[in-house]
Amino acid sequence: MVCKVIIADSSPSVQKVVQMAFSDPGFELYPFIDGAELLQSIARINPDAVLVSLSLPGRDGYEIGRYLRSREEFKKTALFFLRNSFEVLDLDRLRGVEYDGIVLKPFDSEKLAQTVRELVDGRKGPHSFPEESLLEDIPPSGPVPLFEEAEFAPLPASEARREDDVEERIRRLLQEEVLSMERELEKRLRASLRAELQALLEAELRKKH
Repeated sequence: MVCKVIIADSSPSVQKVVQMAFSDPGFELYPFIDGAELLQSIARINPDAVLVSLSLPGRDGYEIGRYLRSREEFKKTALFFLRNSFEVLDLDRLRGVEYDGIVLKPFDSEKLAQTVRELVDGRKGPHSFPEESLLEDIPPSGPVPLFEEAEFAPLPASEARREDDVEERIRRLLQEEVLSMERELEKRLRASLRAELQALLEAELRKKH
């Protein structure tokens, strides 16, 4: 059963990591970097799952999430929001939007792919197995991150108000996010190259024999 997944994020590194994690033939991936373009195409794609950045340009994740849940045909579409580690959640804009998880970047791409597959399969399967859905794990009172967030030491209240301290904190968070995404991308590329080299070596051995 093919699972159609929309990934909407303006970061090339995030797009690349997700594309590699969802490279299994059981997935059809549709990448977008602009929310307005996503909304123009979503009816044609009819996705099983949508992974959308809250800070997406054009139309952000809040708007896309609200649109999905306002349409009957997308009521059961799995919805995950992608959030930067330094991004503040707008709880007022999330109110009333049913979603399946908030994924903090950087994230474990393999775990995300597995979670999406299990959730989509659970909703397409018999209704006699509600335990397969992740919705029960998320209280309706507010957003809960899908994966454990990285910890950063909070700045003292007096210093946090100073602009230079705020900028330094943003720089540190950005550096951490970039490095983590690069490590994840390196891991995926290393696994891909290892498989390709192994196949080449096996082909050469068969030729010799």
